[in-house]
Amino acid sequence: MTQRNHWRQLGRRRLSRRTLLNVSARAGIGAVGLALVGCGDDDDDGQPAAVQVDQQEQQAQQQAAQPQRQQVQQQQAQQQTEQAAEQQAQQAEQQEEAAAQQQEEQQAAQAEATVAEHVPTGEVRWPTQTNVSGLEGTTGTGGGDHQVLWPIFDNLVSYDASLTPTESRSLAESWEIPDPLQVIFNLRPGVLYHDLTKLTADTTRLHIERGKTVDGSNVKADLAAIDHVDPVDETTAIFEMSAPFSPLLRVLGDRAGMLLAPSAFDRINTPNSREAPVGTGAFTYVDEDLDGPYKQEYFPEYWQEGAPRVERLTMYQAIEPTQQVNGLLTGEFDFLGGVPPEDLARVEEAGKSLSVRETNALGFIYLNPNLEPWGNIHLRQALNHAIDRDKFVEVVYENLNTANHWGYLGPALGGIHDPDEILVRHDPDRVREELELAGQPDGFEFDMNIPASAITGAEFVQASLAPYGIVLNIVVKPAPDFYLEFFEQRVNTFMSGMSVRADPWQQLAFLGRADGPYDFVLPPGDKDAEVQAAFQKVTEIFDPEPRAEAFRELNRVMVSRAWHIHTHYWSSVFAHDPALEFEHFGDGKPHFGQKDVGWSS
Repeated sequence: MTQRNHWRQLGRRRLSRRTLLNVSARAGIGAVGLALVGCGDDDDDGQPAAVQVDQQEQQAQQQAAQPQRQQVQQQQAQQQTEQAAEQQAQQAEQQEEAAAQQQEEQQAAQAEATVAEHVPTGEVRWPTQTNVSGLEGTTGTGGGDHQVLWPIFDNLVSYDASLTPTESRSLAESWEIPDPLQVIFNLRPGVLYHDLTKLTADTTRLHIERGKTVDGSNVKADLAAIDHVDPVDETTAIFEMSAPFSPLLRVLGDRAGMLLAPSAFDRINTPNSREAPVGTGAFTYVDEDLDGPYKQEYFPEYWQEGAPRVERLTMYQAIEPTQQVNGLLTGEFDFLGGVPPEDLARVEEAGKSLSVRETNALGFIYLNPNLEPWGNIHLRQALNHAIDRDKFVEVVYENLNTANHWGYLGPALGGIHDPDEILVRHDPDRVREELELAGQPDGFEFDMNIPASAITGAEFVQASLAPYGIVLNIVVKPAPDFYLEFFEQRVNTFMSGMSVRADPWQQLAFLGRADGPYDFVLPPGDKDAEVQAAFQKVTEIFDPEPRAEAFRELNRVMVSRAWHIHTHYWSSVFAHDPALEFEHFGDGKPHFGQKDVGWSS
């Protein structure tokens, strides 16, 4: 038999139980081994019942525990997912922060490079007939001061050429008016005063408080409606108002919003101060020679990119009109604000450029009704109706300006102006009637201060009054003496004008509000409820059309008092070198700060 057949036969043999027992005994399996074999039939796959019960119980326990294990596994999986998401969010946030930091560093480097690359070049020189009244906004008085104030002082809110408040020009990069009694200003970060201290919400608060309280402030009326300023943080200033004040934004574009550094408060605290000013503007004050040059140089730390465009500004004071024109034609001056009508032709023939813009600047005669003879309203009205304004503009200004028949609201104001509401007429019969009512039928005599530039206009008025027996003595005084004497109440009359303000409320309040700079000329009866209520009404209205009607009502009241004898509205006339670039603003004033003036390449 072969080995292969032997194993095949062995595989077919069936082992008996006795055989297994004998084999187990010989192999030493014992009781335990027998138990594993079990009892019952001879099937090799059979199992004891106890073992089956144990296995069933174990399977039941496993099946019962399976949902719990699944729940734990699910929770663990969810936690792992959340942890992974959180890690991803943290990584994303870190990446964003790193990118933002990198961008800031790049922008800072770019800004530094830009500042390093931007070097203003050239100088702008121009003349003026008068000295400026003061060297900072709050305590000065002259309307001609702005041409040297705006280069040194940026405004909390600045306006553009159309007199619209504009964020890009302002120290407040944005503002909100959630209700009429609250205005929120978000200040531009990183702005420095010329003393290198930072502009903050708190320095803004200090400026407003100074304007409301310092002796000699000429912006008290402009700031009267501000109860207080709350500096919420370094760049957020909330103006809490005691009453609605619709002119606020444009008011802050004028003297009231020219932010002075707190370090200068102790030095600049008297009217018309000539102490060195410290602002945030594109130019810094260098020095001033009364009746001579007023010098300014660019501020290297200025906040506005690419500004200023020129290195120096020099204004020459106390230059007579003829000298001004000659200096422009010979190249001594680059710019001339105000050209006598008789010189317009030769300026153009010399190749200089001219720019003309109609404005609401007022030409008039200032009267002090608290000094004789002007306490008598009939004498004021006699003077008011004795002047032929159309003839005045034709003879004195060759029709370059506009005759004033409407009081304080001229044609340049658009919708506020009403061309059909003629309030002042040339009326010889009315003049004689008013003289009779005043008890002076044969006329009277008075003196009037004027600057040298106003001689032609003063002589026209003098000739207009003579037929009624009214004698005008013309007194020529240098600037600013001719009007400062009026403020000091040493004279009762002077002839000049009033420059444009961004909001006409400022012009009217300057002259007629009880807490305005000219309140010393208001008779007690004109500080009454009617006049002041008319002012208040304008400030409470924000809608354009109702506000325009409130302005007209206020205008009627003020014109009826005849505190001022209006003659004309000035047109702004600029002559300049053709290569000098600038924008002609609606206020009729030269704007030389920021990027407003430069030389073409």
